[in-house]
Amino acid sequence: MKIKNQPKIVIAGSAHLTKRPIDLPLNVVEIMCEAIQSAAEDTGSDTILSAIDQIIVPKGTWNIDNPGELVAQNFGLHTKNITYDLGILQSSLIKRAIQDVSESKSRCTVVVGGETKNFERNASDQLNPFPNLLNPKYKDSSVTITAPELPISRYEIDMGLVRASDQYALLENSYANAHKLNPEQHQQLINNEWEQMAKIAETNPASWVPKAQLFLQDNGWGRSIATPYKLHHVTQWNVNQASAIIITTADIAESFTGTSDNCVYPDVLIESNAVIPVLERKHLYECIGLEEIDSEFFRLTKRKPSESQFHELYSCFPIAIRLQKEAYGLGNKPVSLTGGMTFAGGPFNNFTLQGLSHLARQVRATDTNGVITSISGMLTKQGLISVSSQQPPSEILLSDISDITRSKTETVEIQPDVTGEVEIISSTVSYNAGNAKAYVLVENRNGQRRLLVSKNEVIISHFLNMHRIGDHISITTNGEMTI
Repeated sequence: MKIKNQPKIVIAGSAHLTKRPIDLPLNVVEIMCEAIQSAAEDTGSDTILSAIDQIIVPKGTWNIDNPGELVAQNFGLHTKNITYDLGILQSSLIKRAIQDVSESKSRCTVVVGGETKNFERNASDQLNPFPNLLNPKYKDSSVTITAPELPISRYEIDMGLVRASDQYALLENSYANAHKLNPEQHQQLINNEWEQMAKIAETNPASWVPKAQLFLQDNGWGRSIATPYKLHHVTQWNVNQASAIIITTADIAESFTGTSDNCVYPDVLIESNAVIPVLERKHLYECIGLEEIDSEFFRLTKRKPSESQFHELYSCFPIAIRLQKEAYGLGNKPVSLTGGMTFAGGPFNNFTLQGLSHLARQVRATDTNGVITSISGMLTKQGLISVSSQQPPSEILLSDISDITRSKTETVEIQPDVTGEVEIISSTVSYNAGNAKAYVLVENRNGQRRLLVSKNEVIISHFLNMHRIGDHISITTNGEMTI
């Protein structure tokens, strides 16, 4: 949809902060406040802080009932405060800010997120306690937005398939089989992809791992997480990072700063919020939502995402990057400005804000354009935001393609009591606290699926170095697999 008669919506300023383990420890409220102050200064004048009347925060690992009000209290502001819970695309927070400013529900909104997991683990005794709410009437002033449905199914939860790494590994191994990659070729592909991310991270002063290539040389890929993934193939949450994005109108930004030269214009935002759990997807190696976003972007703009100058693809796991890169036709173009969530740092549930801050500043500095993507769940929901240094010729284009994604994604039936001969659809060996477990997704001749879970050493050994996709095994009446 187009927002009719809208004012010129801008990202007036942005900031991304990384606090090293040797820095003065800050709690998460303090680091978010510092990010907002830095974003305000990035606009050209921090007097714009007085215009902020809404604060949007993605839920983190921390336990704070009203984070926005604590942030507002620090700046002496009276704001509407919204917390977005887990399972919601991080791009949705930017969409909400754009819509509210466009419809004059907000004069100036800041979207801010932060994590201080590293400080909490290693310097907890030096952290200041969270401040108290000074005015009791603001105790319940925060609105919490929750996802209408979980990104994983009840069956997956009941079977213990809840870790993102385990589900992404099933997607990864399905991809390898579909592309006829043997284990050695597959592992080399993953390593090469992440070595490129490490190389990019070294150009980013805010990277959590400042010398990522040397780090890999000295430490290797680390312990196994879920085959084929090792520790340094996956997102790194244990960071001290925060990001802030200030969204307002060009007129308001100019009234405080005297210029709109520092502004960046969001011009397209597309999302697919269709929830189709991993085990129910007919083809685990595909992501229809990404393909539909690419098509919708062209329909709206008559250009492809690949034609944008810069790209920051959501980088939680290698398969996520690879499927996005293929769907958007990026070829050999760089897929990140930051270096990704392993090396640049993946603060829980707010990396999109970090990436958007990097992208906005790069687009502004080079007078070009770029796109950033967002993913929620196990490649369950997908989003894309396009920004430009130039004011777009038309209104901001907002589109939700959930219905078409859902209609085009083939699904299968889950039947927990399947027995007899079955075909292996995907598998992984998962490691948690040193304990190994095999997850094996199988399907019978009627197209019904079941997930098998085993701690048997013989079974684990059978799947450890080969996913065995396409092989046939038997399931006994008591649920045991015979290989």
